[in-house]
Formats: sequence, C-alpha cells, structure tokens
Amino acid sequence: MSTTKKDKQLREYSSMVTEVTIGPHDGNKRSKAKADEMAALAKLHHSKRSPQRILKNAMLAVQYRMEHYLQDDTVSFENTCTIEYFVTDFLKVLGINKTAFAGFIEIDGANLNKYYRGDRKFNTELALKFGHFFHTPADLWLKIQIKNELIALQKEKQADEKYIKYDYEKLLQIA
Repeated sequence: MSTTKKDKQLREYSSMVTEVTIGPHDGNKRSKAKADEMAALAKLHHSKRSPQRILKNAMLAVQYRMEHYLQDDTVSFENTCTIEYFVTDFLKVLGINKTAFAGFIEIDGANLNKYYRGDRKFNTELALKFGHFFHTPADLWLKIQIKNELIALQKEKQADEKYIKYDYEKLLQIA
C-alpha cells in the first residue's frame, strides 16, 4: 500500500475514532458559536498531526477500549469481547490482515485461530508477543482472557447441577 494511501486511510480511521469535542467541566455552557469555533480549532489541530501521531492515537484508542472493557462491570456472557475482537481492531488500524499478523508474530494462522476460538489456551508467550507487536501491556491481554473466563464461570455456576456430583463428602460417605 502506498504511503499516501496509507496516510489517507489512517486519517479516515482516526476521524471516525476521534470526532469528539469535550465540553467544559466548570459548569459553564458554551454558546453555539463558541462550540463551533472550538470544533473548528480541534479539526485544524487534528489536520496538522503527522501520520505517525494519527496512527499512535488510533492504537491508543483501541487500548483504551480494552481498558474500559476490563473496568466495565455490566459485561455479561452474551456481550463479551474476545481477544480476537481487539486484535481485529488493531489490525484495521494498521491495515494488515490476520495472516500477515500471524506471520509477524511467528505463529501459524491456523494455530492462532485455535487460540481465538479457545481450542488452545491463551498464554503468557502470546500475551507478550501481542503486547510487543501492538505496544500494549502484555498483562492487558491476559486480563481480558481472565475476565472472559470468569464471566464464563459465572454462567456455568448457574448450571450448578452438573457439578453437584463432584463433592468430597460423597466420597467419604461411600468409604
């Protein structure tokens, strides 16, 4: 992909991510004219950013979504975000596909898909690779995996009847 096309793609992506103007926290309300002026200044400032800064901001936006996901107590089994979900967001920002990503981190694409599906356990080695590749803390990836496993555990606890038979007291009664 050419540099100018990549720069344009980054600017388009970052404009989707960063089209937010934050209002004052001092209790004062801005007039429509003042709000429009501030929005214009924000757009001007954004247009002066380098492609590297735009890329960094887009990558940070995904990282912040990951951190928000970890702090969100309303996440349930039905709306969990898998590691693959966040990887896909990062790959969109970078403009690369999953196969190329698998090659960069020296893992077979089919094996990576097994980790995504849960056929294989996500581990610290992968967390370190993801962390270094995406410039994120490795423990962030592990925390997402653990959060999703804890949510699955809560769902399984609701179906507790399956596990009643696993009780040491029943073993002691037999003996």
